[in-house]
Amino acid sequence: MTHPDPDHGGSRADVSTPAPADRPAPAASGGPDQTDRVILRTAADEQGLSGPGPVLVLDDVTGELTAAALAEHAEAAADGSAPVISWAGSDATTDALRRRFRDEIAAGRLQIPGGDRPIPVADVAVSARPHLALMRLPKALADLEHRCRDLAGAGEVTLVAGGRVKHMTRSQNEVLARVFAEVHASRGLGKSRALVASSPREHIEPAATATGIARVRVRGQERDLAVRGIGGVFGGASADAGSLLLLEALDRSLPGATGPAGEPDAATTISAIDLGSGNGLLTAYLAAALPAARVLASDDDADAVASTRATLAANGLARESIAVTWDASLSRVADGTADLVVLNPPFHAGTAIDATLVHGLLDAAARVLRPGGQLWFVHNSYLRYRPEVEQRVGPVRQQARDRRFTVLSATRA
Repeated sequence: MTHPDPDHGGSRADVSTPAPADRPAPAASGGPDQTDRVILRTAADEQGLSGPGPVLVLDDVTGELTAAALAEHAEAAADGSAPVISWAGSDATTDALRRRFRDEIAAGRLQIPGGDRPIPVADVAVSARPHLALMRLPKALADLEHRCRDLAGAGEVTLVAGGRVKHMTRSQNEVLARVFAEVHASRGLGKSRALVASSPREHIEPAATATGIARVRVRGQERDLAVRGIGGVFGGASADAGSLLLLEALDRSLPGATGPAGEPDAATTISAIDLGSGNGLLTAYLAAALPAARVLASDDDADAVASTRATLAANGLARESIAVTWDASLSRVADGTADLVVLNPPFHAGTAIDATLVHGLLDAAARVLRPGGQLWFVHNSYLRYRPEVEQRVGPVRQQARDRRFTVLSATRA
């Protein structure tokens, strides 16, 4: 397995992403949707897109907020700095934005932070001191609070965050009010509305990292693994039921923990990947159960990368042979180099089931597995994924099933 630098980052698409109707293809150029339009109209009503500092756009999945901000800034700033900064927590969205706006980046009008590793929003905000931030409201309140606290260090910044009314709650106002002194709602536009927050409160602490414990079997022995959750990472700091069922089945399948001399047996000297690592629970298990293995955790989401690293550190499992990467669908991993891939993928886009989200991940797993390597995959039982896995990877066995989840293993043909 190609072993990227352990300091690189990774991510997972999760339930905090907007619903399909609100989520066009990343950085698409089909024009602003209703949520984009209400954000832009509200920003114009408040103070406009021009001001004493740059405009910071967060998680611009359509690319239209970035395009509108750029339309207000024909030239780079007088001091040479970019008047628009577009930050995305998704590696795939970041790459799409770079492709769409390559000319604006070259002209110095746009900065897109992040490359091989994600740059924290807090670092971007403190460095750039934006006067205005634009974003869609995330579903997860923890995600919203994390972003708000990241922005608080930027000084006098106004945040305009829009969403579909049916997904908006008073709790979002309360989260904003904990960080900003002034919060109000915009006029509605169709079925969308925006919240406006300004005047960050003094002495705002960084968002806390959620902490939890998962009890799992590691080589047949009960063990408590610490779990850490940052922002809107899938599962927070808890062990989701699908992951626990997968780990229970996988642990039963592993050979004895030690050889005759008490050293890890040859079966543990493998290359293992946690594809879509989320809060890092599966990565921590692999690191504990396979001490001689090279382990790669990979995720498309910056919060998942940070959470996985924090989980490994909390368990004392960070080591040179473990890497955590910010990468969409294992794009930096060579073909046919992994012995084992574990996958607990996303099946929701916002509040709706989207069974197609996993197709690219299955294809990525099939590509990186060596012949005879195995994919261990958990999915909602009613989705009936066995034919899909068999077609894309190879022969399938059902390893576990309960009323909610099914665990399959597939051997690469």
